[in-house]
This record gives sequence, C-alpha cells and structure tokens, in this order.
Amino acid sequence: MSAEQLVQRAMALLRQGAFADAVQLIANAPASEQDTQAVQRTLAAAHAQAGDLVSAREAIERALMMQPAEPATRALAGRIALDLNALERAFPHFEALVQIAPAQLGFWRYLWDAASTPSTRVRALQLTESHALDASADVHIAWAVSRALSAQSRPREAVELARQTFLRHRSNAAAEWLWVKRLTDDAPLTALQALADTPLSALNELTPDSVDARLTVPENYPDEAAIDAWRERYRDGLSQIAAATTAALSDDERLKLVRHTAFRLAYHGRDDLELQSARGDWLASLMRPLTPPRAVGAADRGKKIRVAFVSKHIRDCTVGQYFKHFFTDIAEKHDDHIEAFVYACGKRDTFTDEVAASVAQLQHFADDDTALMLMATAIAADAPDVLIYPEIGMEPIIEKLAAMRLAPLQCMLWGHPVTSGLPTIDVFFSGEALELAHAQSHYRERLALLPGLGTCYPRPPAASELTRQQLGLPDSVPLAVCAQSPFKWNPAFTRAIGEVLAQVPEARHVVFDNPVGNRSGAFDAYLEHFFAPVGIDVRTRVIRLPHRSRADFLAVLAACDIALDTFGFSGGNTSLDALSVGLPVVTLPGEFMRGRQTLAMLRMLPEIAQTELIAASEKDFVLRAVHLLRDRDARSALRSAIQTSATQLFDRPEPVEALRVWLIQNVTTFAQ
Repeated sequence: MSAEQLVQRAMALLRQGAFADAVQLIANAPASEQDTQAVQRTLAAAHAQAGDLVSAREAIERALMMQPAEPATRALAGRIALDLNALERAFPHFEALVQIAPAQLGFWRYLWDAASTPSTRVRALQLTESHALDASADVHIAWAVSRALSAQSRPREAVELARQTFLRHRSNAAAEWLWVKRLTDDAPLTALQALADTPLSALNELTPDSVDARLTVPENYPDEAAIDAWRERYRDGLSQIAAATTAALSDDERLKLVRHTAFRLAYHGRDDLELQSARGDWLASLMRPLTPPRAVGAADRGKKIRVAFVSKHIRDCTVGQYFKHFFTDIAEKHDDHIEAFVYACGKRDTFTDEVAASVAQLQHFADDDTALMLMATAIAADAPDVLIYPEIGMEPIIEKLAAMRLAPLQCMLWGHPVTSGLPTIDVFFSGEALELAHAQSHYRERLALLPGLGTCYPRPPAASELTRQQLGLPDSVPLAVCAQSPFKWNPAFTRAIGEVLAQVPEARHVVFDNPVGNRSGAFDAYLEHFFAPVGIDVRTRVIRLPHRSRADFLAVLAACDIALDTFGFSGGNTSLDALSVGLPVVTLPGEFMRGRQTLAMLRMLPEIAQTELIAASEKDFVLRAVHLLRDRDARSALRSAIQTSATQLFDRPEPVEALRVWLIQNVTTFAQ
C-alpha cells in the first residue's frame, strides 16, 4: 500500500468515527509508508479526534519537520496548539496561513484567537489591515479587531467597526453586545445618541450577549440627564430580560446568563433600591432551580453557631483589608459560641493563607465555570447557620451565590456599599458613622449598624521617601489629587474640579492611569468635555501617573497638597490612605452611605478637620479647595492635626466584636 492509499483508508475510518482504528492502521503500516507529511498529519488528526492531544502534537511535529510545511499541516498544527492552549505556538502557523489564503475567514479567526500578547495582537492587526480584510463580515473577528483598535487608542475606528458589524448582523446577539460595548467603553459621551440612531432590535433571544447589551452603562456621562436616560434604558432592558426568562432555561443557561453585576449603577449618585430590587428578584428566580438542598441534621451538631463568609476578595485588596479581622476574629480562641468557615475563589495569596490559619475551615475554589456550583454545593453540605457576603455587587459569581438561599440567615457587609436588592439577603451591616437617620429606606435588607466605620482597616504602611521629582511631580506648584477611579468622577464633581483649576491657575491636578489602559484616552476626552469650557488644558493642567507600589502610591499622596473627594461615592480606602499620611481631604457628603465615607472619617478627627474639609454644597466645595490650594499655612495646620490623630481610624476592633455579639443574639431566631 502506498502512503497515499494509507491516507485515503485512514481518512475513511475517520469519517466513520473509527479514530482508534485509524491510529492502529497507520501504526501497523511499514515505516516507509508512515514517513510522509500527509500520513503523520492524518495520524495527528486521528489522535486529536480521539481526544489524545499529546500524541496529536507529537505526530504533527513530526509532520512539520518534513519541509516545506503544507498549508493543511500548518492548519492542523495551529488547531492542536490552540486546543492545548499553547497560543504562542499556534500564532506563527496562522500568521503564515492568512498570508497564503487571506480569503479563508477561518484562518483569521484562529489568528486572533492565538493573538494573546500585545505584540501578537499588534501583528494580527497589521496583517488584517495590510490585507484590507473586512472584519465586519465575521462577528468573532470583528470583536477581536475592535478590541485591538481600542487598545491602540483608535476609538473612532473601533466604534465604527462595531457599528458596521452590527448593521450587517442585526439578529446576532454578539454583534449587539459588540456595538454597545465599544460605545460605552470608547465613546461614552456620545453613546446614548449613537444608540438612538442605531438602536437594538427587540429582544429575540436570551443569551449572555443579549443581556449584556441591555444592562451595560458607561463609566462617564456628559451631564446628569444622560445618567437618567441610561438608568431608564437599564430599567427597560431588565424588564425585557425578566419577561423573557422562562422555566425552559437549562441549568447551564442559567449559570452562564449573567456575566456582569450592576456595579456601575452605584456611581450615579441615585437611589438604587428600585433597580437593584428588580434585578434581585430576577436573579433570585434565575438561580432558585440551581440551589442545592442544605444538609440535614445541621441542628444536631452542637451549640456553636456556624458563621460562614463567602467572597472573591479573601486576598490582599481593599475588601480583604476592610474585613480580614471579621474572618479571623469573629470566633475567639476556645470559643463556645461561634466557629468560622470561609469559602473563597479567585486569586490566592499569603493573605488568604493567613486567614486560613485562623478559621475552622477555609475552602478555596478556582475561578472558572465550575466554581459557582462547587461552592454552592460545599456551602449547602456544611449547612452554616449564617452566611455573610462582604462584597455583593462586585463579582457575578458572588451575586449569583447570594441569590440562592443557602443558609437560614444571609447577610452582607459593605464592601460594595449599596443594597444588594436580593430577596435572599436578610441583613445589611453598615457603620453607624456612615448612615443618616432615614437610611433604612435605601435598603431592601434590614439595616444593622456596627460601631464607627463598620470596618477594622489596618493602618497603611509607611510611604516611601521619594521626592516630588522622583515621583514625576513638579516641585513648585500646588498639587491637588484625586486617586479614585475614573468611574467615580460624575459630572458635578468634574465640573467642580474644572472650576478649582480655573481659579488657581498655578495649580495642577494629579490622577492615576485607568487600570484598563485603553480607557485612559476616553477619560481624557471626558475631562476635556468639562474643562475646555472654563479654559483648562488637560494636557498641561492634569498630571497622569502610572499605577505603582503601595509605598510609592502613599508617597504621591504625601507629596500632594490636598485631595479632592468624589461626589456621590466618596473615597473609602483612598481617603484612609490619604489621611494616614496627613493629606487633607476635601469632601462633599452625599445622601447615601457610599457618599459619606470620608465624612465619617473626618468626624473621627479633630474639629479643625471637620470645619475646614467638609463642604455644604458644590460651590462651598470649590471655595474650600481654592482656599487650601492658596494657603500653605492652613494646609500645614490641617496636616499636623490629621497626623496626630489619624491612628483613631485604623485597627478598630469594635465593629468585629459588635458583629459577634449581634450574631450570638440573633442567629437562633432566624434558624427557627
């Protein structure tokens, strides 16, 4: 039998699904017949279809050694590398193939799938443009190309590609989501009008893409009216989605339908109770069929209350630092009342290990598609008396778990300081220093107040000793800083910053790069929208710094003259960090707890900090900021007062003990 005949017979077996027989046929053939590129390629295909990717890789590597490599060999080699997640090995094959056969869209899809590094994405874009590929012809390719354009600070081209793709594939949910995603990320100020000009169709299929397309809002807005309009769009989208959610959904569809939380809604400065409750009701109905039953016999295990924390932030991060001592200290040594369990997923670090050493049990789960049900099953099997979620609303997996009823009593801490809206969460633990008297009206949950800030935040480390010059800051001008994320800069706050800079021409304002690098350009455009009308040049008056180590970040804060606190959603750990180095923080308290964090901190400091730094209105905020930027002596007095008393803000055990007492007094009521 010739090598050609061997390939034909093996291919016939593959078409019949007889993969093992094809492998055996080639293995039994004489070496002279096996030793061709076509035979080894066929053997690789047989192994791959049988699920043996290691043997498939070995066979295709033998085929590649027989130069010149044929296009079919390169194609299979690239596919096998992709299946093995060896993207760096796959890319060169498809790089060659798109130049050999540029009309084959499949090769372009695989090229972009393999483009996993900044350099390969740049190269893939170069090839796409050099061959004048119409990326809008294929939604998968359009997604990849538009992301690459956005990453290269070419937002107009990214948005236009998304628009063209959507117009060509109006019935495709992925095309809908691409259109909305590019608008909200790359053109947030004009996104609303663009969607009015090129609107989505009525919801015709319920998929993760169609949900995202209707429940995504931008980070920044041109004015307050735009915020109201986006919230109305969100309300309408949620109503459509809830109406389309039926009992016919499979378990897998329920698990995958929600990929994002309502995180950005909280930064609008509005009362979120209605929207969050509508979302919460929908999520609870979505997750209810997936809820595993609690283990029987839990009431017979003894007198100890089993308290469980569930989080994706049991690591060195803001939420972790806020609540670490809640995890580790809620059950005292030799405790007869409480035993603590922790269920964590996502990144694990030394912080996680420290928590694990101090609790009865810590289970850590990988952050993948299996984690949700594995966590839910583990929690149900342990049958805790109370589940406490530190940060509902930041991570989809945590929100979905919280939408299940896995314990008689389910509570949340204020790692994301807004009501969950979930009917399955019974109690919201806030800080008494943060809330107004009528605050219960902002929560679906029963509001319970812990002392002070409601956290036990550790004192930050010492700042590094870098000078202004070493930090990339000018020496001889007054510096204001806002170290908070761009999505906290609402229109009113941004206008106020522009007015401050206009009244103090020598001042500069310090910001940090957006954690998502390509969005820094969109933020610059946002600042320009508000600053240009008052004569402020963003390029010369705003200093953008890269993210850096904690010690150097604190050194930047220490080197500035004042911090300006965002409206509606004030600083949390950023304000604590600023106050730890004595930096005065000017704040305008909001109506909701999330806008009153800095206020609560300042009220724990000497009277001068309260009288000088707490504004009564937007106009008053500007006046106070201008005064401090002009008055070195006033700033010095504030720094001295803050530095001598800032220790009162940190390492406060009272909230942990208060939660412990509350649980001992109340858990049995819910268990009954």
